[in-house]
Amino acid sequence: YTLSLHDALPIYDMNFDFELNLPYTLVSGENSSDLVGEKTKNYGEKALLIMDPFFKGGPVAEKIIGSLKNAGVEVVEFYDVVPNPRNTTIDRAADLARQNQCKAVVAVGGGSTIDTAKAVALVAHYGGKCWEYTERLGEEVKRPDKPGLPLIAVTTTAGTGSEVTPYAVINNPEVREKNSISNPAIYARTVIIDPVLMLNMPRKTTALTGIDAFCHCFESYLHTGSTFWSEMLSLQGMKVFAENIRECCFNGQNLEARTKMAWANTLGGMAIAVSGCTIPHAIGQPVGAMTDAAHGATLAACYPAILRWTLPVAQDKFAITAEILDPSVKNLSEKEKAERLPEICENLFEELVGEKLTFGGFGLKEDEIDPLADLIIKCFTWNLEFHPKVPSKEEIICLIKESM
Repeated sequence: YTLSLHDALPIYDMNFDFELNLPYTLVSGENSSDLVGEKTKNYGEKALLIMDPFFKGGPVAEKIIGSLKNAGVEVVEFYDVVPNPRNTTIDRAADLARQNQCKAVVAVGGGSTIDTAKAVALVAHYGGKCWEYTERLGEEVKRPDKPGLPLIAVTTTAGTGSEVTPYAVINNPEVREKNSISNPAIYARTVIIDPVLMLNMPRKTTALTGIDAFCHCFESYLHTGSTFWSEMLSLQGMKVFAENIRECCFNGQNLEARTKMAWANTLGGMAIAVSGCTIPHAIGQPVGAMTDAAHGATLAACYPAILRWTLPVAQDKFAITAEILDPSVKNLSEKEKAERLPEICENLFEELVGEKLTFGGFGLKEDEIDPLADLIIKCFTWNLEFHPKVPSKEEIICLIKESM
C-alpha cells in the first residue's frame, strides 16, 4: 500500500469473525485460457459453451473451441447473451444443456455471460425457471444447497468479478425487475483469468467494467459487515484500479496494465463474496433493468449523489479512498479528503467514459421514480441495510432525482 498499514487498516476496529469459502480453482496468467479444455474434461466429455456473441467466429472462439475439442470435449455452442441477462434466455440455454445431456458449462465473456452461465448451470441441474431462484422479499425462492453442473468461467473483462462470486444478476423484462441469485451453489468450479483475452476490449467497455470493479471494492470496504479479509482485498483492489485504469482505457494494448486490472476486478469480486455491495448497487441495478443501461454506467451516474449524502458517516474510509484515487490530497485533513471523494469520483468516471452519465440520459422518466424506489426496497433490502447510512424511501427518491 502507498499508505502505512495503520493508516489503511485500523486493526483495533477490524471484524475478524467471518466464514471464508473459496470453492474454486483459480488459474491466472498469459494464455491461461489454453487450459480450458484440460480443465473441462475433468467434469465430462460434453459441455455447453456460453460465449459473448462478440467473439463468435473470431480468434477467441476458435481458441476456446479448439482447446475443448483437443481435450476430447464435445461442444454445444450458445451465443445468445445480452447485457443485463434475460431470464428467458437463461431458461432456453438450460433447456439446451439438458437436451444435449451436457456434463459441464463453460462461460467465456464478461459479467453478463458468466452470470448467464452460473444460472444455467443451476437450472439445468435442478429444473424449473431461473426467476424462481432469484431473491425477492416476501416471495418463495428456490435455494439448492448443493452445486448444479460444474462451471468453468473464463473472464474477458475486468469488471464484474462474477467469476469468483456466488451471485448471478438476472433481468426480467416482463416485470421490469432485476434480481440476483445469491447462493454458494453457483460458484464456478474453475476460474481462468487470461489478460490476453482483454487486449481488444473497447475503451468504453473497459471504462464501465473498470468502474464496476472499483465500486465492488469500495462498497465492500464501506459495507457494515466488512471484515479484515474483505477490507484487505478492497484496499488492494482500489489501489490497483487507480494505478492502471487510465492506461487500460487509453492504451488498451498494454498487457501489464490489463493484467493488473484483471486482478483489481478479481479482488473486488472476492471482496463482495464476503461482504457485499451497498446502496449504489441497490439503485443502479434496477435502473439497468428499467432502461437497459450498462451496469457500470448506472453506478457511475448515481455515485456522486450517494457519496455526498452518506457524508459525514464513514469519513475515515472516504478519506482513505480519496487518497488512493488522488494522491494529491495527501496533505489535507481527514475531513477535507472525505469531502473531496464525490468530486474525485465524478471527474474520474467522466474522464474514463468520455461523457457525463445520468439516469435521465438512460431514459428514466420522472413518473418512474416512485415505483423504482418501491422496487429497490423490495429487491435490494440487504444492500440498503448494510450501507453505513440506511435510507428511507423518501431519501432513495431524492438520490434518484439527484442522479437524473
